Amino acid sequence: MSQLILLLFISFSVGNIGRICLFEQQVNGYIYEIIAFLFLVILVSKYKSKPFQDSSWLFKLILIFIGYLVFSFLMEITQFKPWENMVSLLYLLRLIFYFVFFYYLKYDLGKSLSDRKVILRGILLFVLLTILFSAIQYFFYPDLRNLLYAGWDPHLYRLFGTYLDTSTAGAIFGLVFFLLIIRGESLVKNAYLRNLLIFTFLLFIVLTFSRSLYLSVFITTLVMTAVRKWYRALIFFLVGFVLLVFLVPKPSGEGVNLARIYTIESRIQNYKEGFEIWAKQPLFGIGYNRTRYMKLKLNLEEEFRLTESHSGASFHSSYLTILVTGGIIGLVLFVLIK
Repeated sequence: MSQLILLLFISFSVGNIGRICLFEQQVNGYIYEIIAFLFLVILVSKYKSKPFQDSSWLFKLILIFIGYLVFSFLMEITQFKPWENMVSLLYLLRLIFYFVFFYYLKYDLGKSLSDRKVILRGILLFVLLTILFSAIQYFFYPDLRNLLYAGWDPHLYRLFGTYLDTSTAGAIFGLVFFLLIIRGESLVKNAYLRNLLIFTFLLFIVLTFSRSLYLSVFITTLVMTAVRKWYRALIFFLVGFVLLVFLVPKPSGEGVNLARIYTIESRIQNYKEGFEIWAKQPLFGIGYNRTRYMKLKLNLEEEFRLTESHSGASFHSSYLTILVTGGIIGLVLFVLIK
């Protein structure tokens, strides 16, 4: 079991390098999902249905949300081709799998002290591998333009790690950054090493040159400061963050230009498309993961672009994605869960 847990974190650290693409990228999976499935099989055989016997209100709310997504999917099933429905259903099943997996994992951590220790070692291993792989990418593979044909954005001199995307990598860096601040003592006992890791991930956040990530980190830090009253730490953070933004190298390219406006324009266009699709079925939505096919129906994108794109089935905002696919009811349930 412990080897499987560590393997899960190792496979997760390779990000999109471990991506498995099928049917012209319409169906995608990851190596870590295969390992997670094997892990789930072991947990189910070990605990049977016990994790679901003491259901919390959050569990029931998530169950209602998933049940509603199934209902929304069935509502519009006659409006799409069998192949399109099959692809959408696969992603809906994947969502259910994640829910079941994390629910069993949470139950296991509450019962098994040894598994809890292995999870902590796995997280630390993931943190160290993320630093290693990200540093290798930044210094030896700073130009992603050669993978433009495969649907990846042409990032240049930005940190995207093994995730090949600054937004995804930035989300991981941000989560690790705040994890080290909040729970770092349980992962790294040495204070100097812990502070070094915190600084490293703050540097990684800056090197993504993602302004939305900057804003998210800033807002999260303000909230944490207000809750925990870390006012002195806030000053150090702001000074350090601003200095890093000005000092990090910005060799060339529009991607490292924090005053760029083309990404703002593309996001506005992306949101307009989202609301146009939502208006077709505002209450119940078009069904989970059918966005790609709805864009084709409304001639919002050309087929070859959607085939190449890795974001054809979603929008820049997860809230807008849920609104389009699940309607107003789905969005309300999603907000209640979060």
